[in-house]
Amino acid sequence: MDSGRIAPSSPGTEATREKGPESDDDPLLHANLLGQQRWPAGRTLTTFAGLALTMYMVCTAETAFNMILGQLKKDFVTTTYSQWLEAAFLLTCVMMQPVWVKLAERFGRVWPLLASLVMFMVFSVVVGAARSMVVACVGRALQGVGGAGMMPLALVVLTDVLTPRERPLYMGLLGAVIILGKWTGPLIGSALLDNGSWRWVAYMYLPAGAVALGLLAYGLRGIPAPPGAVRHKLRSFDYLGTVLWVGGSLMVLLALVWGGNEYRWRSATVICMLVFGFLVTIAFGVVEGTVARWPIIPLGVLRRARVVMALIASFCIGVCMYGLIMFVPIYYTEVAGETTRQAATHILWLALGGTVGSVVAGALATVRGRLLLREWSVLGAALMAVGFGLMYTWQRESHPAKDAGLQVLVGLGLGLCMQQVLLTSQAGLPIDEISTVTTLVDYARTLGGMIGLVVGQVILKEKMYGTIREMFGSFIDTDGQDMVGMASMTPILGMLPTSVSQTIYEGIVQALRLVFVTDVPFAALACILSALIPNIPLHSILPVAHPDEYVEV
Repeated sequence: MDSGRIAPSSPGTEATREKGPESDDDPLLHANLLGQQRWPAGRTLTTFAGLALTMYMVCTAETAFNMILGQLKKDFVTTTYSQWLEAAFLLTCVMMQPVWVKLAERFGRVWPLLASLVMFMVFSVVVGAARSMVVACVGRALQGVGGAGMMPLALVVLTDVLTPRERPLYMGLLGAVIILGKWTGPLIGSALLDNGSWRWVAYMYLPAGAVALGLLAYGLRGIPAPPGAVRHKLRSFDYLGTVLWVGGSLMVLLALVWGGNEYRWRSATVICMLVFGFLVTIAFGVVEGTVARWPIIPLGVLRRARVVMALIASFCIGVCMYGLIMFVPIYYTEVAGETTRQAATHILWLALGGTVGSVVAGALATVRGRLLLREWSVLGAALMAVGFGLMYTWQRESHPAKDAGLQVLVGLGLGLCMQQVLLTSQAGLPIDEISTVTTLVDYARTLGGMIGLVVGQVILKEKMYGTIREMFGSFIDTDGQDMVGMASMTPILGMLPTSVSQTIYEGIVQALRLVFVTDVPFAALACILSALIPNIPLHSILPVAHPDEYVEV
């Protein structure tokens, strides 16, 4: 073993680790997962600033285009592929995450993180310079490939370089950055559209990325990296598993994107994509468990009950998190008649609650020697469930104070539980499994968000367009309409007689109520699972399977 590495302590029983207070004499409290002593404050803050900026960029990229798709249709004089500007990024960002993390495990953390950031910046410029919808969509897909590395690797690197004492606070701060990024993205997009051009939504990542690259190159200099010849690592890489993972994920995710838009949910295309996607995913599992020497997703981590519970809880949190980003602005644009920029400002209430909750939970993860990761997770998920339930009371007439308060409540709940679930999943694991589990928890949250968007869109479209069909029958064709098409109806609704438009408005409100209340069982399940995950000190790590994996470079 490397002489500079501090050996992990014996894990003991979960009950002992949960009750016993942390001792300042334990050397593991003052060492990070790379076996290094605590970094100087300046280097830690520099690295965190670079990782936070990286995470903020990829999170805003997920949502910044939500509010400007209508303008893109006008600029490119086409509706073809417009929905893919959002979907293409999410597809590649979701399915490529494990691949990037496996590269980081085999070749070191630094260059895959920097490479993914550079790729994100390059294709952001491609999107901004696009002169056709097809080029913009391809650019967004490849931008998402870069984002797929930035998001999990920022979490993995931050986990690696922090000591157990530091990790809850900085993870809480990074959680606040994630929430701000995802929920201020629509506001940034609409503001740039109103004051300039939608193209700056893509171009803004070039200077921001350059700053992040500089901070990370300085902060991550000389960190340990895996030894071994590059040729050997390339030969042992899990190529078959990668192909099966990407193929299976792509088919399943495409079915979710196409369902209800390009094709009906019961169409042969959607059903076949789902069936074959799951079959390929099963084949992937067989390969990972029997053939792959260095699997991109070691299935052994799924034998740990706390990991499985954390994955499901994170999935449920993602369902709740992403739905609000799209459906709260819809209420203000379609029902309250506000502009896209005005509607996007209301998300700041969600961001306010989420930021406060994440920072508070991170700062107070340990109180008087008692670890409170589980307690914050349970409280946060419970607040989300209550908040979504109360949002079912939203009316046709807006009540600013009440509506803002409910959004703050939901955001506060999210902030309290989101990163705490991640931290609980990391405790008590072998060192060489922590990066995998960290990635899977983040992947589950992102996948949950995509499922949440799909479920919300299905409910909203079926309920709202059902109201329109009841009123106008076959005079209006609602098949294949997407959310952008719905937004384009706003001026038309304002021209209709009150007796007609009022019924449509009520249909939209009822549909949004159903979207909000659908998140209640997901938040409740996250609450129950969080209560079942025991508190284990973050320094109670198991011995690493390959103790010589890291050496100084």
